[in-house]
Amino acid sequence: MKVTVPKRIPDMEDIGDGVFKIILPQPFYAPNNIYLYPGNDGLTLIDSGYIESIPLLQASLKTKGFSFKDIRHIIYTHNHLDHISSSLVLKSYAKNVTYYGYRSMADGVGNYLESMMLFEEATEDLFHKAFGDKEELNRILEESRKGWRQFFSKFRETKKGDPVLRIDVAIDHNDSLELGGRLFRFLHTPGHNLYHITPVDPSTGVYFSGDLIIANLTAIYSEMDGSLGDYYFTLSKLLEEPIKRMLPAHGSEIEDPKKTITLVKKTLSILEKGVLRRLREGESDLKVLMEAAIGKKVHNGGHLPTALGLVYSIIQKLVLEGQIRIEKRENGYEVFHIVT
Repeated sequence: MKVTVPKRIPDMEDIGDGVFKIILPQPFYAPNNIYLYPGNDGLTLIDSGYIESIPLLQASLKTKGFSFKDIRHIIYTHNHLDHISSSLVLKSYAKNVTYYGYRSMADGVGNYLESMMLFEEATEDLFHKAFGDKEELNRILEESRKGWRQFFSKFRETKKGDPVLRIDVAIDHNDSLELGGRLFRFLHTPGHNLYHITPVDPSTGVYFSGDLIIANLTAIYSEMDGSLGDYYFTLSKLLEEPIKRMLPAHGSEIEDPKKTITLVKKTLSILEKGVLRRLREGESDLKVLMEAAIGKKVHNGGHLPTALGLVYSIIQKLVLEGQIRIEKRENGYEVFHIVT
């Protein structure tokens, strides 16, 4: 594999408890944290990043004397493209790797490119719901499609890519496996994603939380593969766990995991009350409710689908509870009303 030498090679940082971390940039969201354990048979990775990040991953490994040939195990927290799309190509170069993921993911994803096309469609549906102004909607759709075209084109550029997602070992909730001489326990933790798992190192109390909590909040793609109800359940179950450290897939280590989990639950409750308060003042749409809850600055980065998805998951919960109703208008646009 020909590697383009980056201007800055990411560090492979020792963060304690036998864990190393590599921070890989990617175009859709905040950079990915890839966690690694050197073991008695090679390297164990928690996620492997976005497809374009493969050269950076290889270059970073090299700084500590490792190569793709040293990777023996890759555990996937879930199937979103910033976590797993590199595997479509990586499996052609790291031939000794065993891949691990939640059983339903192994059975349900199949052709990864086709599954991402469905995800793109769901994202566009969300934009249609949120934006009633056609000019604004078209601008946002074009920006989104540009990113997706970039992903699909990068896969086509690779000569050895295989679109079929490979999972060698299917994981169920509370399974335990020894990898590289280290025992891992696995929790099924849905909410952000149907297939989301949290790998745990019981010997140190380290929990690799994927996308469950990011900067004291989360992303819940209720229109795609997430569930607010599942998320509340997952948070409650995590509060029962003996967590000493929580390492997320994006951003810094969660400093006080139990306190943060409790805070996230409270924040979601506050957001829900804010949606109801706004709708009591009059009808509103997803864009306005999202800006009121999270802020207008979200339009300037790659977080727009995340913010819309989170607020829409709250909308769906309130609809099911009979507290609000949805008025569907032209082109998929939706307006929400309080039920009196």
